[in-house]
Amino acid sequence: MQMENVTADTLQVVVFSLVDAESKKKEDYGIPVENVREIRLLENITRVPNTPLHVKGLMNLRGKIIYVIDVKKLLGFSVSDEINVNSRILISEINGGLTGLLVDEVSDVLRISTKEIDYDMSTELKAEQYFKGVIKIGEKLIILLDVHNLIVEKKDQSYDQSVIQAEV
Repeated sequence: MQMENVTADTLQVVVFSLVDAESKKKEDYGIPVENVREIRLLENITRVPNTPLHVKGLMNLRGKIIYVIDVKKLLGFSVSDEINVNSRILISEINGGLTGLLVDEVSDVLRISTKEIDYDMSTELKAEQYFKGVIKIGEKLIILLDVHNLIVEKKDQSYDQSVIQAEV
């Protein structure tokens, strides 16, 4: 098997899509491949009472219980209860902890030059804290997400407290 060299001026990105339930508009997002441990099919997710709406629930990952975040809800998309056969769970590892990220479809793993990333995303958007930059490939725009902010800050603020409340 031939190994490709990854240099400091390139980045590998897992590209996935999210579809707004009302407008049916499909948008592309990406996270660095080093933050993705594996990509799984949609599995049984157990809802946990008194958790924020973006927390889809818990899943059993080979004996380890992990949270699953609905990325669409977190980013403010309208969501339907329909099951999407293309849905996937990206198992992300941040600071040694695992979290599942529920997305509508995983499309690519791309190697891009860091020169292709526009880091100037100064907006007044509520979800701006989750954006790292924008990748433009031809006419296609891919929003690069900050996985740390998606998982760690939200987890510190709400998950642990929600589980404590639910268990009491």
